[in-house]
Amino acid sequence: MTIHRINITDTGELSGALSSLGADRRSLPYFDNKRAVECFFVPDADVRAANVMKQEMLSLGGDAAVNAHAVDCKTEKSSVLLFGSVKQLSQFADKLKTMPWWGFPKISAEVAEALANIRPRTRKTVLPCGAELEFGRRTMIMGIINLTDDSFYAASRTGGSVAPAAARAVKMAAEGADILDLGAESTRPGSERVPEEQELSRMTESVKAIRRELPQMPLSIDTTRESVARAALAEGADIINDVSGLTFEPKLAAAAASNGAMLVLMHMRGTPATMSSLCDYNDLLAEMTAFFDDGIAKAASLGLAKDKIILDPGIGFAKTYEQNLFLLKHPEAFRTFGLPLLVGASRKGSVGKATDSPDPDGRLEGTLAISALCAWGGIDVVRVHDVRENKKAVMMAEAIRGSRYA
Repeated sequence: MTIHRINITDTGELSGALSSLGADRRSLPYFDNKRAVECFFVPDADVRAANVMKQEMLSLGGDAAVNAHAVDCKTEKSSVLLFGSVKQLSQFADKLKTMPWWGFPKISAEVAEALANIRPRTRKTVLPCGAELEFGRRTMIMGIINLTDDSFYAASRTGGSVAPAAARAVKMAAEGADILDLGAESTRPGSERVPEEQELSRMTESVKAIRRELPQMPLSIDTTRESVARAALAEGADIINDVSGLTFEPKLAAAAASNGAMLVLMHMRGTPATMSSLCDYNDLLAEMTAFFDDGIAKAASLGLAKDKIILDPGIGFAKTYEQNLFLLKHPEAFRTFGLPLLVGASRKGSVGKATDSPDPDGRLEGTLAISALCAWGGIDVVRVHDVRENKKAVMMAEAIRGSRYA
């Protein structure tokens, strides 16, 4: 007898493994809740609560990491890392719910919500153009169309001319794009703002032309200005892609709500001109999570339903090279929101540094690797310059990921 190791990655694979040994099919949910250890970060808990959480997790067969001074209470607060299976964490949440002290009811509710949100699921959204996006089934391709003359990747520029933009849109649709993202203002590091009138004119004319050619192609508009968003939505756009995460003009959320559109909420600090100097974080993931919490609450206050939001970690925006790589390694950190995730790293500086490619022209292969990893990790949308090539990379990764226990 020789033992082999199985890294069971999803419920379907577990089902196949159980079938191969003749296990009772009714046992699938039981083992599915035990097949992997999840790790949840609970920020800034009362130190007494932290100590109780550790003991409760230990009693359930899991564990928890707390501040070294939690045991002697020489600190008032302690963040907590919870380690446990879905079953253990579910039991932990149920137990905390019965304790009315030290914030336990809120922690219980958030753990239960996080557990529900990390479960794979699909959901459909009907856009204003009549098209339907299905999130959770596969990784969709968002093709970039830059209506500018100064975006960092020269081959992506159309210079504001409508005809080249429309032609590129038709080509990308034929190559398999699921969404097209139009930007009339560069947000590359160090870029300055363009006049509002210029952005407005370029965006609306291009949306109008593309909509004539592609009546049901989902169109996203990359803007931080409410005036541009409302004008483009009136011409047939479906999604507002806000790189500021509602920190520039929060009423973008109201514009999306009043038009039945979706909103991409991206993480960024400062502006494109200043963001490179704003990369100092005490805890990157915790601070980004708080940023998204604030953005979602802000959108809700302006009438936009949570299920109309897509989250984008903002690769290259107020992040160092190392931070960008870390986020690409751990996009699942934001799955606990239960919202679609978008990653936009196409031909960016981090790809150049990792692949020794100072010119964006030489960064295709690195971008394809990222898209394949995103597809493997179940990211909902990748935003790319090269639709055909990235589509094939995603298809290959998904074919492998979709294989079942043999």
